[in-house]
Amino acid sequence: MRSKLCRLAKSFHYALQGLWYCVRRERNFRIHLTAACYALLLAGWLELEAGEWGLLLLTVALVLAMELVNTAIEAVVDRLSPQRTEGGRIAKDAAAAAVLCCAAASVGVGIALFWRPAQLRALWSFFTGNQPALLALAGSAVLAALFIFGPEKEKERK
Repeated sequence: MRSKLCRLAKSFHYALQGLWYCVRRERNFRIHLTAACYALLLAGWLELEAGEWGLLLLTVALVLAMELVNTAIEAVVDRLSPQRTEGGRIAKDAAAAAVLCCAAASVGVGIALFWRPAQLRALWSFFTGNQPALLALAGSAVLAALFIFGPEKEKERK
């Protein structure tokens, strides 16, 4: 029983290592992660209902998961074929296209969930009429940009 629990713990550890790799080294993953954080904050402000929260969380998970799969495919292609090949290009382009499809769909989900003109106007008024809140929002945007575009460690080539 103990060895099964150890194997389970190791599997979670490896999964978290993969997640941490993408946070550290994949700019597009950081872009999606940042967008997800802002979407979740907006969802809290708009007080989404349980079903809407479920849809939003599934959408966020799908986009992040596809970005992880894209990174995995790129790593395998690079490992198996360090030189550029037509098959490698197709695999990488198709994986990137899968992420793009999910991201585009997530924009549609976001519009469907967040298109509430009266509440969005109230949010706009809150920030434009509240200088500390506006400064906090601007500061969060600067931090988000630093997170997204900050220095990346060079990708490992094995």
